Order: sequence, then C-alpha cells, then structure tokens
Amino acid sequence: MTRATVIRLIFVLPTIALGGWMMLASLGVAGHFARHANDAPEWMGALIGFLFFGGASAALINMLYGAADRPDGQLPANTPAFVRIVSGALGIAVALGLAIIFVWVGFGPGERHFSGSGAFLGPFVGRAMFGLFGLLTFLVVGWMGFRALKRTRSERDTAG
Repeated sequence: MTRATVIRLIFVLPTIALGGWMMLASLGVAGHFARHANDAPEWMGALIGFLFFGGASAALINMLYGAADRPDGQLPANTPAFVRIVSGALGIAVALGLAIIFVWVGFGPGERHFSGSGAFLGPFVGRAMFGLFGLLTFLVVGWMGFRALKRTRSERDTAG
C-alpha cells in the first residue's frame, strides 16, 4: 500500500463513518441531535450526511479500482460495469444533493441569517445567491446525466 493510499484512507474512512452516523441520527435510528425551534427539517440532516457518505464512498471506489492513481482520474477500462454505474450514480447523487440543499436555503421556508463579508447586503441577497447557485447546480446535474447517457450509448454502439 502506497503512502498516498494510506493518507487517502485516513480521510475517507472516517468521512464514511461520520456521514453514515449523521444520516442515521438525523432519521432517528442512531441517537438524536439536540433540536431547536428554527432548525432545518430532519431530512436535511440525512441529506447532508449522505453527501459525506456518498462522496467518500465514491472516493473509496476510485481508490480501490485505481482511478485515484491515474492522471485523468477515470476508472480503468477493465473496471466492472456495476462499479462504474455505482461510482457515476454516487457522483450524480452528491451533486443533486448539493443542489437540493442550496435551493432549500434559497427558497425554503423560514428566516435565514448570513454572516461574512457579504452579509451587509442582507438576507434577500444571500437567499438569492443560494437559490441561483442551486439552480445552476441542477443544470450541472442534468449535464452530468446527459453526458453519462451519451457515453453509455456510444460505448454500446461501438461494442455492438
């Protein structure tokens, strides 16, 4: 096992565990978070946990099948189709999850508080930026799905 692989595992494995715990705790399966009246709904915590779990799982797949060590970052040609499908689906699901969170912050119910250098512009601008970025992220997810389908069709056409 190379030093780079060990360093990657030091970050990936705890991230998978943390994301899994966050998903289960948000759904009430593995403990409960302290809740406040203005908190986001439970599904939001489960979705955020999935982002950590799914993203780290995709990174682990890439490590196990050698994509992390390739200059282009792509899975090798001899990777089983099921692994390719799971890796691609995790990538699309994580991007879709980010889009859902951004759109919820931008357009969801309740009051929002923003801080930082742009906070003087007010909550309307903060919500607008999150909403706009969420809609752009949905476009990226659509583009990712389109490319995946196009790639699958071209591979099928060249194989048969």
